[in-house]
Amino acid sequence: MIMDSGKLEISHDSDALEYSLRVSLRAKRMQLKVTSWGKIEVVVPTRADITRVAPFVRKHRKWLERTLANVRAMRDAQPALGSLVPGLVHLAALSEEWQVSYAPSARTRVRADIAADGRRLLQIETVEGAAAHIALQGWVHDRARQCLIPWLQEVSDECRLPFARATVRAQKTRWGSCTTQGHISLNRHLLFLPPRLARYVLIHELCHTVHLNHSRRYWALVQRHEPDYAACEAELRRAARYIPLWACRE
Repeated sequence: MIMDSGKLEISHDSDALEYSLRVSLRAKRMQLKVTSWGKIEVVVPTRADITRVAPFVRKHRKWLERTLANVRAMRDAQPALGSLVPGLVHLAALSEEWQVSYAPSARTRVRADIAADGRRLLQIETVEGAAAHIALQGWVHDRARQCLIPWLQEVSDECRLPFARATVRAQKTRWGSCTTQGHISLNRHLLFLPPRLARYVLIHELCHTVHLNHSRRYWALVQRHEPDYAACEAELRRAARYIPLWACRE
């Protein structure tokens, strides 16, 4: 039995498929996840029987291989997704592209500017040995606060679903969350999703201000504001592939 209630990551190998194991307090059953950079993660409840993990991975081997192939194909088609020092940052939700340049500096900072010809320019200045991708992550976080919270307010007004407060975080496993007090937390990585999908997450969380569950009444409310919600949910389960490696690398 796995008794630890915290997070635990262990490397395993099952028939040449490498994966990590993560214990989750929220998980009710064993789950498989393939990250946007092609890593397999098995999520298990705190009291799961660890001897079931390897057979579970083998059972879903074909799905894993197919999903890994799709991730690699997407990475090959968009090399910037796998780079820690990208030359271009694409914030799909905002329809923005930022050209990135790098320069040494006595301190780390990010300069954002709009050129006369309309190009969006980012200059990443870092001290020697500093990780440029961390500076980029900080800039994305700020950009998410600037744009996602006003967008949430706009959708809230449109749907007449008020919320108490909103924050932006860097969740690893959730696109957003809502508390019983109506406090909504949004993942900064929403900026990398297609606009329609990012907007759906806002609607999803706003509907939780009325029904803090996934009951029939909840989904009926979601459908009222997004009739094609089922397709959005299906696409959202595969949406991690939109997130570049530099955005989630620690």
